[in-house]
Amino acid sequence: MRFAKLTTLIAIGALLMISIPVFADSFTIIPQPTGSYTSSTTDYGGGDGSGNFINSLGPFNFSNPQSENNVPNSWATWGCPPATESCTPNVLWNQGFNTLTITFAPEKIMGFELEPDNFAVEEVTAQFFDGANLVGTIDLFPNGSAGALLFAAQTDGQFTSVVITDLAGGDFAIAQLRSGTPSTPEPGTMVLLGTGLLGALAVMRRKMNL
Repeated sequence: MRFAKLTTLIAIGALLMISIPVFADSFTIIPQPTGSYTSSTTDYGGGDGSGNFINSLGPFNFSNPQSENNVPNSWATWGCPPATESCTPNVLWNQGFNTLTITFAPEKIMGFELEPDNFAVEEVTAQFFDGANLVGTIDLFPNGSAGALLFAAQTDGQFTSVVITDLAGGDFAIAQLRSGTPSTPEPGTMVLLGTGLLGALAVMRRKMNL
């Protein structure tokens, strides 16, 4: 009996160890700022609209100073729900730079809205990193004329930084910076649990049939 229990525990442990690398650092793109995305994250906004420059906001640190602006007073347009959370948010203008790196404490969900400075459709990428490891990339085409889009993702591992690049070479503004942890069990966690239980049942069944 003791041997059977020990074998069961070893089997469960082995299954979990094998499964963990498979599901670590998954990458799920969040298309709109609704539902579990907003309920599972903290909204740090986009500055105070004062026109001042800041190097950080909440847990986020910026590689370039960000100008605090407001739609429509000092930044002309944005977008409206469901594509964005608000039609008139405070925004951070990455003035004079077509790239921006945002670093922060490890989180499983991170996102922001973005609109190009030029009144045109421009391709923008957001690369989500865990340390030096690239977890995934979002590639979208926001419109600088009232066409801001959400760049947000969730992982089973963690995000520690995001590198934003406007491939057209222009600068851009971001708003509604969010980060947090899922409020419900993640898919990888549920699969791991199910795999462990199935393994345990299989071992127990073999023991009973001996």
